[in-house]
Amino acid sequence: MRSSVASGLLRRLSSRSPALPLRRTQQRCFSDVTSASQREFELLRQVSRLESRVSELQAQLPPRVQPTKITNWEDLAFEIKPTNGHVRYTWSQKTEAWDAGQFIQDPFVNLHIHAGVLHYGITLFEGCKAFRAKDGKIRVCNLPANAARMNTGANRLVMPAVPESLFVEAVHWAVRANAEYVPPYGSGGSMYIRPFLMGTGPILGLQPAKEFQLMVSVTPVGNYFGKGGLKGIHANVMTEFDRAAPHGTGDVKAGGNYAADLLPLKRAKELGYGTTLYLDPKERKFIEEFSVSNFLGISASGAYVTPHSGSILPSITNKMLMTLAADMGLAVEQRPVEYSELPSFREVGACGTATVVAPVSSITGPDAQGELVKHEFPSFDKLNQLRMRLQEVQYGEHEDRHGWMVEVTC
Repeated sequence: MRSSVASGLLRRLSSRSPALPLRRTQQRCFSDVTSASQREFELLRQVSRLESRVSELQAQLPPRVQPTKITNWEDLAFEIKPTNGHVRYTWSQKTEAWDAGQFIQDPFVNLHIHAGVLHYGITLFEGCKAFRAKDGKIRVCNLPANAARMNTGANRLVMPAVPESLFVEAVHWAVRANAEYVPPYGSGGSMYIRPFLMGTGPILGLQPAKEFQLMVSVTPVGNYFGKGGLKGIHANVMTEFDRAAPHGTGDVKAGGNYAADLLPLKRAKELGYGTTLYLDPKERKFIEEFSVSNFLGISASGAYVTPHSGSILPSITNKMLMTLAADMGLAVEQRPVEYSELPSFREVGACGTATVVAPVSSITGPDAQGELVKHEFPSFDKLNQLRMRLQEVQYGEHEDRHGWMVEVTC
C-alpha cells in the first residue's frame, strides 16, 4: 500500500497532466510529462523503494505477543505478562525538554547501534506497584519517593532530571491504559511498574548522550511467595566480590549495579543459597545489603535495625517499614551494623518492592578465624507484622496515615 506521501504525489501528477486517451497515456508513460512532473515521478520511485525496504524490515521484527485475558489471578508468578503497551517520553538536547509522550503497543525499542545505553550502561530504573484496593479502586504507592530516587540517580549518571509531575503522569498513564491487568482485590497480586531512564542518543567517546527516553512498562504479578506462603531464604556472605565501591554508584539504582551481581549470585545458587549478603568493600567489617534487597532485622533488644552507608541503595519499602515500625512503638536504628553483631539478631529480612520483606532463615559466612559459620534466624514475627501492615495499607484495609496511596483515575 502506498503511503500518504506517494498518494499525494500521484494526485498532483494526475491534476497537472493533460487529459489523454488511456492507450496514448500508457504509451507515452513517463516521457511526455513535464520536467517538474519527471522529478516528482522520481521522488515517487524513491518513496516506493523506501516503503518496500520498510516492509522488509518490519517483516524481520518478531511478532507482537498479544495480551490475553487473565482469569487465573491466583496462579500469577513474578514474571512478565503481555499487556496493552507502555508509555514513552523523549528528551532531546535540541529542545532541552521532554516531549508530550506517547503510548506504544509493541514491546520493542529501536536503538542506534551506538546508543549510550548499549556501550556505557547509561541507564537506571525504578520499581513500584499499583494495587486494586478493597473499595475496588486502583491506587499507586509512594510515587514521589520513586521520582526523587530516580532524579538522584539521573544526577549521578549525568542524565536529564524527570520532573515529579511528569514521572507521576507517566506512571498513571501506563496503569490507566492497562487497568484490566491490575489483579483483583483478594488475589494477593498487584501490578508491578517499571519506570526506567536510558541514554538512547548515539555517542562514541564517553560523554552524556544527546537523547534520553523515559519509559514505563507494567505487568501483573502474583504473590511473591506463591501458594506455599512465606519461605525462608538461606544466604551466604560474599567474600570474593563487592557489590559496590566506596563513592561509586551503589546508592543509585543503576543498571550496571545489577549486572555486577550476576556472577556472585550465580555462584551462591550453585552452592545452594538463595541470595548473597555483601559486606563493606573497604574493611569487610560492616553489613551492607543483600543481592537486590536491603538488610533489616530485629535486634536482641527488639529494635528495628537496618544498615546505613553511602553505598547502600535507599529502599523506599524499607523507609515505609521504618515509619510503620515507629508507629508500632519499635525503636528504629538506621546505622552502621557490624558483621560481628549478626548472631545477636532475633530476625533477619530482605526488603524490596517485590517481596516487601522476605524472611532470611540463615546466613553462612566466615568467623573471625575464617571458618564458615551458619547463623540461623527461625523467627519472623515482628518483621511479618510489619510486612502485613504495609500490605494492609496498600490494599486499603488499614488507614493510610502517611498519604502513600494515590488513586489512579481510570
